[in-house]
Amino acid sequence: MKSALHFFKATIVGGILFLVPVIVLTFVIGKAFTISRMVVRPLSEMIPVETVAGVALTKLLAIALLLLFCFLAGLFARTAVARKMINWIETALLSNLPGYSVMKGMGESAAGVDSDKPHEPVLAWIEEAWQIGFLVERIEGGHVAVFVPGAPSPWSGSVFFMTEDRIKPLDVPVMSALSCLRRLGIGSNALLKGRL
Repeated sequence: MKSALHFFKATIVGGILFLVPVIVLTFVIGKAFTISRMVVRPLSEMIPVETVAGVALTKLLAIALLLLFCFLAGLFARTAVARKMINWIETALLSNLPGYSVMKGMGESAAGVDSDKPHEPVLAWIEEAWQIGFLVERIEGGHVAVFVPGAPSPWSGSVFFMTEDRIKPLDVPVMSALSCLRRLGIGSNALLKGRL
């Protein structure tokens, strides 16, 4: 009974932690699109064409404006000023959120973005079983810190400190490991073939 209650509670918390960024992103994009449409509406009224391939010109211009804004923001993000600002925000605010740095590292790795500290997928020997985890850090004396995400939501989990001989590199993409966890182990035959 206690185990079922823990599973239920962990799954709800994992679901919330999964949904919050999705909802926030959807809300932000929706608001940005609304503002973008208001900005381009006067321009679209000056152009005699109302639709292009069945899509309203105002919507197309709003999307183009959003893409341009994202491109310019991406250019700005490459500057030293932006990096300093992002580092300050991460250090002062985001680093205090549980799991932020691990999730950021896994996200960067999944997106193919170079990271100073990639979180390599590993198999960790815990309580007489192999578990999918992510190598977070190597510690002096032959020890490692491994984050083992929960399933089906990898946004929560546990950190284990163990000797390096209790992990095996998986040598698979981060997204493949996360997908296996989200699907409660479905696809593990292909993922773990010859590795156990």
